[in-house]
Amino acid sequence: MLVRDAAYESLLKSRRQQLHGQIARALEESFADIAASQPEIVAHHFTEAGLAEPAIDYWLKAGQQAARRSANAEALNHLARGLELLPNIDDPMLRNKSELLLQTSLGHSLRSIKGWSIDSVKHAYTRALQLCKESGFDEHTLPAVFGLWTWNFLRAALGEAQALAEHLVNTAENADDSVFRVLAHEALGFTLFARGKFVAAHAALERSISMCEDSKATAYLDLSAQDPRVHVRLYDGIVLWLLGYPDQALRICADARRYAETSQHPFSDALARTISLRVHQLRGEAAVVAGQADAAIALCEEHEFVHYLAMALILRGWASAQQGEFEKGIAEIQAGLEKERATDALLFESYTLGLLADACVKNERYGQAFDFLHQAQSRLDEENSERYYAAEIYRLLGETYLRSRQDLDQAERWLCKGLTVAREQKAKSFELKLCLSMYDVYELRHNADAYRPQLGEIYGSFNEGFDTTDLVRAKARLKNA
Repeated sequence: MLVRDAAYESLLKSRRQQLHGQIARALEESFADIAASQPEIVAHHFTEAGLAEPAIDYWLKAGQQAARRSANAEALNHLARGLELLPNIDDPMLRNKSELLLQTSLGHSLRSIKGWSIDSVKHAYTRALQLCKESGFDEHTLPAVFGLWTWNFLRAALGEAQALAEHLVNTAENADDSVFRVLAHEALGFTLFARGKFVAAHAALERSISMCEDSKATAYLDLSAQDPRVHVRLYDGIVLWLLGYPDQALRICADARRYAETSQHPFSDALARTISLRVHQLRGEAAVVAGQADAAIALCEEHEFVHYLAMALILRGWASAQQGEFEKGIAEIQAGLEKERATDALLFESYTLGLLADACVKNERYGQAFDFLHQAQSRLDEENSERYYAAEIYRLLGETYLRSRQDLDQAERWLCKGLTVAREQKAKSFELKLCLSMYDVYELRHNADAYRPQLGEIYGSFNEGFDTTDLVRAKARLKNA
């Protein structure tokens, strides 16, 4: 009797599967004309028909399609519908693979509109990686590991970020996949930048750029939720400025902007607009930042790109403070900083505190400047914290002692510390700024001639960017000799 019941159940299950397959094929034929352009409609009808497997497949497609046009709130809704249907899949391997793909896409969209370093982003990628390991889906580990790398990177957990980046690179060396290698070297280059290893960062970023292929644009977005053709060039622009190439920095950012415009991908456009502003800020171009920040902010607000909205607000605030609107500027920088902190994105904490201090020094608010700089200094003392702005924090400490109290010994002590860091990091542009500040110390001691050769040496090492603020200042001091 039990044998007959088992056979009957097996037959019934087989018939049910055949029937479901027939219904699925009929539905797909009915909606063939819109399946590619509106997969959410097909997903809805499969869901209503009780056909979980094809429904999940189409909810995933709908989520990915929405994400490609940066409609991430819509993408999250589609992906959530797919996740709700998972218990209806009997086959554990199929269920795990479906969840893996949904969780990875969920992490991508959450990252874009909620912030790269919030806990729900980590949960999505961690779950995806767990499913890869449990079910042997080795070919799907890249997006999960890359996603976890971004979470640690923006949190400024750079020890873990470095380990993940190196894992990506080591794995990529053994994989016959150019997309994998591009993203792996992007992760390594970004992490090396954050740790203040600028020469090595530039080498990794150049390698990533050299392997990028325009034909792989969609693959880059699907696997990593960002376009390395845009993103890597922008970070290399920052690194090039640090290494002493201000004009090359602008040119590579302009290249990134062109890629973003061609792709018509709003998230790439937001990256290009906002990170380019950082390069203009580093070049000391407050008017340019003020002129371009409004458009970046409007784009980020429209698409709810919270991380880049915060950064654009910070940079517009810096420009306002530099142009004489101190209270307005400080308030906007602090508003952007709070948005960053709300998502646990700490990577640009010391940078933002430095911009606040810079504005305060310029407007003779020295007590406030010290407060911001001591906060930044405490971050620099943490293990594996971001080091890319360390030399500038030390310079600003020197400047604040110099301007507020004319404590030349304390000023010189901090400037010497900054120079040590800048030279170790090969950060020639920071070294120039520090030498200018040190020259001012010597000038107040009525001994500027003793420091002029060092200022002349760093000035003479540049072969471009002579219209930038710092090089113009250096030339004027040397000319007045």
